[in-house]
Amino acid sequence: MEEWSRLSLVAELIRDHISLDGIDRYLAETGVQKSDFVLVEPSDFAGEIFAVDGSNVSLCNWSTADVNLIRAGYAVYRGREWRRTVITFADVLLADAKLCRNMFDPYLEQFFGLEGIDLKESDLDRLSSYYRELQEYVAINDALGEAHAGDIILYDGSFDVFEPLRGALAVIFARAEEKGVALLAVAKSSSLFWGEEITLPFVQHTGMAGSRLAPEAAWYISLKDKKVDASQGRWNGQTYIVRFCGQSEHAFRVDAPIFLQGEMGSVLGKLAAYSCSAECLGYPHALFRAHRDIRITEQEGAAVRQRLMARLSQGGMPHSKIRMLMQDFHDILEMKPRI
Repeated sequence: MEEWSRLSLVAELIRDHISLDGIDRYLAETGVQKSDFVLVEPSDFAGEIFAVDGSNVSLCNWSTADVNLIRAGYAVYRGREWRRTVITFADVLLADAKLCRNMFDPYLEQFFGLEGIDLKESDLDRLSSYYRELQEYVAINDALGEAHAGDIILYDGSFDVFEPLRGALAVIFARAEEKGVALLAVAKSSSLFWGEEITLPFVQHTGMAGSRLAPEAAWYISLKDKKVDASQGRWNGQTYIVRFCGQSEHAFRVDAPIFLQGEMGSVLGKLAAYSCSAECLGYPHALFRAHRDIRITEQEGAAVRQRLMARLSQGGMPHSKIRMLMQDFHDILEMKPRI
């Protein structure tokens, strides 16, 4: 069958290109050298780690707009001890292009002193993602208010964001630098790539190279002057690849504001001391806890969806219209028996 021949072709591409047998080609084409892997020495510290995360689920969608449940906040650790989890936002959003200024502008003005958001037409399909990111930045700002000099704030994601929210990030960077707080973004997934014939995963292959060149060690490398599209310069920061724990195979993209450039070894050493727990080997435990505490589960989303339907019914909307609004037509097709 044709589809199985294509499956074999994909398997060959993965075997021959994605899964590296050696690292010589990687080193030659990316410009990465053994000396670029800077070893990290884990070190305890007395400060606090604030881990910021967010979550959202769609409750209903009618193509031109949708309703999302969004949550944002942060977990606070001192050493290996969890102290508290703070929820800074938990509410529903009606993502409608004509209402976007009413949704974004009050937060941008109140928290960041910005005049408002400038959304291009092509940006409108990202409204829910932008709003979740904005609430995460509000959570970072709240954590900055609680943090002291020497503390660390971790953000689950990347600082290489779309243009409409870069102004808010610039304000956050300035406040973190003024207060002496280290601010890092740790991304669980990354689209960084290398290679000319086929796009190859840079973070995973850097992790493989690090395992061979710096085995059983935590390390980091800077992407400055490397042959990888890291979007340098657009957000006034630097991107690194980091392995937080020598016993882990996982490496992560880490973004840091430019004011931290000379402090990365020290900051990463503090995080490495708290990134080797059995629950999430190789990942900062504070971010693991933040993800668990802040995520919106399928059950929560379904419960809020039912409450929304009940409110619509109590408001006099017929059940037939509620079903039309809340149900995806794909679900209707799935319910039909095969003839």
